Amino acid sequence: MLNLLGTRGTLPVSGQNYVKYGGNTTCLMTTVSDESCVIFDGGTGLTSLNKYKNFKEYHIFLSHLHWDHIVGMPIFEAFYNPTKNINIYLENKVEMASTDILYVLFKPPFFPVPKSKLRADIRINLIDSGDQFKFGDVGVHVADGNHPDGVLMHKVFLRDKIILFTSDYEHGSENDDFLIEFARDCDYMIFDTTYTPEEYSGEGGGMPKVGWGHSTFRYGIDFVKKAGVKNLVLFHHNPDYTDIMMDEMGILARREFKNTFVAFDGMQI
Repeated sequence: MLNLLGTRGTLPVSGQNYVKYGGNTTCLMTTVSDESCVIFDGGTGLTSLNKYKNFKEYHIFLSHLHWDHIVGMPIFEAFYNPTKNINIYLENKVEMASTDILYVLFKPPFFPVPKSKLRADIRINLIDSGDQFKFGDVGVHVADGNHPDGVLMHKVFLRDKIILFTSDYEHGSENDDFLIEFARDCDYMIFDTTYTPEEYSGEGGGMPKVGWGHSTFRYGIDFVKKAGVKNLVLFHHNPDYTDIMMDEMGILARREFKNTFVAFDGMQI
């Protein structure tokens, strides 16, 4: 089972207009055992794991280092617990080879607690597109996506299903053909649908969002149909989109692909 702890993009939101789908930024989790779990991204949804004290080993895969995908990490209590083991996996880039992400996240004056105060056994693992991992019955295959500054997609192999997690992906590049093959015959694809087609193109009257690194439900539908994916999950919701707007997007998407679901905080796949 894959738990969607945060499904919003860009920044967290709250209030009466965001009750149904939630306002936490990107974070997904699946358990390996009673004491181990695999996490994808560290947005504010990560903090919901603070109430679970049983996990001793965490494997955290970061798709990329934009703020909405890492902002929950400084508030993640496991970092301060000497009984916890945390492995962080991030893309092997030249600019990161000499930069410790933890020194950036835990650094005054941006955050009051410095890295020296962390007590968990923390290891940084630089990974590349094509790498594969196995944690008990959970498998993870990573591949390049298409997003400013780069992004990794994660294909998650569970006991009874295969789920492709493709947050922060913009259509229209040479990566599209690879994405279709990477997604081939998956049970679910969790796809970046930050914008409506009209907002993305600018036809709705606003500034076009071309080149901003995100996509629409219409392209998500196109990808799952070509790849033979059984179910589409709309994800990385625009913080400006209320519950009513998300309901409307889901209705429009299901008219074109009936097995479409709108992700919400707390959803389980």
